[in-house]
Amino acid sequence: MSKTTVQTDRPANGQEQSNVEEIYRDEAHRLARYLRWRLRSADDANDLVQEAFERLARSFVRGRVLDPRAYLRRIVRNLLIDRSRRPASQPHLPIEVAESLSVAPEQSYAIEAADMIMLFRQAVASLPPRTREVFTLHRLEEISYRDIAQQLGISIRTVEWHIAAALEHIDKAIHPDD
Repeated sequence: MSKTTVQTDRPANGQEQSNVEEIYRDEAHRLARYLRWRLRSADDANDLVQEAFERLARSFVRGRVLDPRAYLRRIVRNLLIDRSRRPASQPHLPIEVAESLSVAPEQSYAIEAADMIMLFRQAVASLPPRTREVFTLHRLEEISYRDIAQQLGISIRTVEWHIAAALEHIDKAIHPDD
């Protein structure tokens, strides 16, 4: 077993966790400086330092690390290698975020749009019949208020009232928390 491997025969204890904190105090600044030089970005360097120490801490949870400083250097090298392999156009997401995404963002937009359309249709279907008819004539068939009033034998003011009532009802159905 090399010095940088994790031994899993016993669980981590408080002493090992305090070792991570001690290593962080000793190594974080040096690693950040090194990564800033390699990446040419202070933000990216700080992100990788945090990720490296997070991985080191997780290793302590899984078992005892025989040489934590060497293991930390290996983690940093691996993070740099992973970063160089990732296409520049691919955004970097923290591990927890990337794992929690069940669908690509573009797919989630399509799902949200489909949900919104379904809510809209349900809201229109639940309108009182006359209000639904006025709303449908105006919004879907693009008939003017004047023509709707003449067609249905009601006043323009009544058409305006039905449209306003429909819009309010639909807004409440789509945004119930507002």
